[in-house]
Amino acid sequence: MDSYIAWKAIQDTWTKQYQALGRTPSLAVQAFFDARNLFSRGQTLLLYQAKETTTGEYHVCIPSTTCDNLRQTLTKLMQQLDPGLPIPEWPSATCSYMEPIEFRVSDKNSFQRVFKKTKKANATATKLREAHEAWRYAAELARSPGEYVLCSIDIEAWEQDHSILLEIGWTLCDTRTDRYMDQHYLISSYRHLSNGRYVDDQKLRFGFGTSVWCTLPQALAELKKDLDWCVKRDGGFVLVGHGLDSDLKYLRQAKFLWPGRHPGVDDTLDIEQSALITIINTDILYGASINDLHNPPSLGRTLALFDVDHWCLHNAGNDAHYTMVLLKALVAKLDDTMN
Repeated sequence: MDSYIAWKAIQDTWTKQYQALGRTPSLAVQAFFDARNLFSRGQTLLLYQAKETTTGEYHVCIPSTTCDNLRQTLTKLMQQLDPGLPIPEWPSATCSYMEPIEFRVSDKNSFQRVFKKTKKANATATKLREAHEAWRYAAELARSPGEYVLCSIDIEAWEQDHSILLEIGWTLCDTRTDRYMDQHYLISSYRHLSNGRYVDDQKLRFGFGTSVWCTLPQALAELKKDLDWCVKRDGGFVLVGHGLDSDLKYLRQAKFLWPGRHPGVDDTLDIEQSALITIINTDILYGASINDLHNPPSLGRTLALFDVDHWCLHNAGNDAHYTMVLLKALVAKLDDTMN
């Protein structure tokens, strides 16, 4: 079975070797690796995108037999320039590769596309690796007895104008006791507005307590009060959400002040400067659980995939509660995987 050598290792080895021998061989080796020259005579080259077994990083590779052919071609070129020039060194192939994908290239554009595909594959692999790390860290934080309070937040905006916030809901899960505390606030200024054209109107169907009508500043003050309590007790807070970016954007637009390490003293509009421990996105954790971060399903669909009974989603309080339930299910799945 033919072994593979990374194209970059070949190019780096020969470029470094001949650059040290003067300007003429240096320019010659640069021209040799120019994609326009590689295919100037209608040649076809088989490239492979392969995964390094130790790191999981993808590389553009060629078989060792192809490397030997290129080495012979470069040797002839250098001998024509100066018979005293050494033959190209054999690249140190210390890596082993798996899962090779073949690409037949015959021009500069197709050659460059292989490298772009490989770069994209590495970016995807990095995101997936980070998602798995986030999944493990989330599990550490969510297991009871734990160190922090988890705060799941959901905001429902008016479907016809997302600058208008109709509901805010959040669920606190005290990991010391595994106790849930649910809150749901309806914004009285927009009592006359309802969704229903594009998303379900469920604002009056909170299933985990009593909904409270109040102004937006009053609702935000209650959220701030709960987060302040988390910080005073534990030194920080953990946010949970299913696609939390939009909810954070709504809070930023509302000028919500996140508690700092000393609530009431160093509160901040910038969540990164607050007492935040971390953000747990359950949509990303689900992607990690199936090794696919592309197009994560909605909260409802994900709950169904975990056989979690749920009712009246698109109510901010219910969504916050079920997001916390989903997090617990994801932690249980990780525990099952590890066991």
